[in-house]
Amino acid sequence: MQGLITSEKRDDFNIPVYAPSLQDFKEVVEANGSFRIKKLEVFQGGSPLVVSQPDDAAEVGRALANSCRSVSGVLVDAHIGDKLGDELFLRVANRAAYKAEEMLEKLQFFHIVASLSLK
Repeated sequence: MQGLITSEKRDDFNIPVYAPSLQDFKEVVEANGSFRIKKLEVFQGGSPLVVSQPDDAAEVGRALANSCRSVSGVLVDAHIGDKLGDELFLRVANRAAYKAEEMLEKLQFFHIVASLSLK
């Protein structure tokens, strides 16, 4: 964070995230052996950002920062402290506000939809 923490402290922070691909999902279902896949698709849609005024860049920025903080805030605060955590998420809000239109357009949920039947 631009000189507020060491690069080692920054690089030591990690939140492992796994987002399965369609192929991963298919392999798990097939390995189970109990089901037959009738249909399997991925749909994109719905933004994780809930804003009442999409034209308000500051609101978009706050929404993104709040969303990030709700998922990782406790881990961030435990790693770098509450004060630096507050500063980090303030900077996230400011950067997201700067790119608000792009944030609303590009941040989308992906949903795996499967139709299965018993074998």
